[in-house]
Amino acid sequence: MRRASIIFTVIFCVLLLLPAGWEALHCLRSGERFQPVDLLSDTFVRPYARERALARVSDSALREWNSVKRRGAYDEDSLDSLFNLLASLKDSVTAVNSYAPLDTADPELAPFAALDSALWSLSEDSSLVPRADSLVKSVTSRYGHFSVLRVVQMYRKHGFWTSRYLRAYEHRLENENAMVVTLRPRYQALLWNVFRDPGEKGVRGDSDWLFYREDVNYLVRPSPFDRRSDSLDNPVTAILDFKRQLDARGIRLLVVLMPGKPSIYPEKLNKDAAPHTGRDFSHSMTVLDSLSAHGVDYVNLFETFAQAKRQDSRGNYLYLDKDTHWTPRGAELAAQVIAKRVSEYDFAAALPVKEYADSAVKVERTGDIATMSGLDEFKAQIVTAHKVRETSGAPFKDDFRASQILILGDSYSRIYETDSPMDAGWIAHFAKDMHTPVASIVSDGGASTLVREKLARKSRVLRNKKLVIWEFVERDLRYGDSGWKKIEMEK
Repeated sequence: MRRASIIFTVIFCVLLLLPAGWEALHCLRSGERFQPVDLLSDTFVRPYARERALARVSDSALREWNSVKRRGAYDEDSLDSLFNLLASLKDSVTAVNSYAPLDTADPELAPFAALDSALWSLSEDSSLVPRADSLVKSVTSRYGHFSVLRVVQMYRKHGFWTSRYLRAYEHRLENENAMVVTLRPRYQALLWNVFRDPGEKGVRGDSDWLFYREDVNYLVRPSPFDRRSDSLDNPVTAILDFKRQLDARGIRLLVVLMPGKPSIYPEKLNKDAAPHTGRDFSHSMTVLDSLSAHGVDYVNLFETFAQAKRQDSRGNYLYLDKDTHWTPRGAELAAQVIAKRVSEYDFAAALPVKEYADSAVKVERTGDIATMSGLDEFKAQIVTAHKVRETSGAPFKDDFRASQILILGDSYSRIYETDSPMDAGWIAHFAKDMHTPVASIVSDGGASTLVREKLARKSRVLRNKKLVIWEFVERDLRYGDSGWKKIEMEK
């Protein structure tokens, strides 16, 4: 009995240490960083290196500001180096460790937003120089010296013993461990070939369609307004707060809520759902109704797509078979509907004019659900997209200076736009349909909060804008990365 216990203990210890041992051996062979070393680095190295970086960049930023004042020129080109130094300083402030950086909504970062706004305003009003000077000196003096107090606060609020740090550390450990990376694809392939199970990220539908599990869970779990969802941020509250800030600048807000694939093709999951459309069971309808009651403009793509799917031909659906996202057909249809809505605004006739043309190209899409599931069992799906160019032949691109429309979006705004075939997503087609330049800020999976944080960091791009179009997929109402925080932008 004692021998059996010893053998069991030895086997248990070997299995327990196997992932760490495998990872250590992999790091020795490849020269990659051994993740547990981060705990030591974040405790004994990074806090002090961060303080030195803060002091160095602060000094450089102050010298650059003094140089700008001596020249007396406050246009964007003259301030470009200062903006870059301040961005570097802010990045150093944010990067407290490897796993739990400062939240971009942290009060410690608020002075940077105020400073950015003040500097940007100098080109139009030089009387603001004293205010900008005060803000620059305040920020640079705060970080221009080594602070023991900051180091202590870093340990207390962001040390490796905090839950936020440990969750991020564990998540990376689970997903980047060499043993997991090596064995997971084989395990996933076995599950698919034997049980037709795509794994934890996917749900198998009819004809081996794959659905993203969060898209499905969003439909079957309680509404964001349900009392059982009290732990979630209220998306409508965040949207109304963002609208309030845009209203103060004289900018309109148009919300575009993207339907998830199971809302439009529920019959591919359950044949009994074939007669239904998104309005019958999606929580998103309640959200849209609430936005409407609060005076928020929106585009209802659910009804548009439910009607358009009646014209589906085999292989030409609105969504990709093995992907969370739409086909080029779906993207171009959305662009048409959104452009039609924007053309109804009173300022639409006065928008700057720019003409575009498109040409058909073939695109291969492997499918992000198949990729997330670690499956190499599927052939790439070939679809036809239409690549947009200026009539002069120049590639389509964002135009932050000339555009009066800013688009905020997630991966639905990225697909075909900044990945293959490029310039063929809904943003490019919207610009073509509207005959006007546009600008965009896109954050994959982060349209609920992260994209607004990006905007807050460079809120000067809102100058001369008449409209902000905010696109996000419906599952983000429950599963949005970083929730639905209120992000304050400087005026």
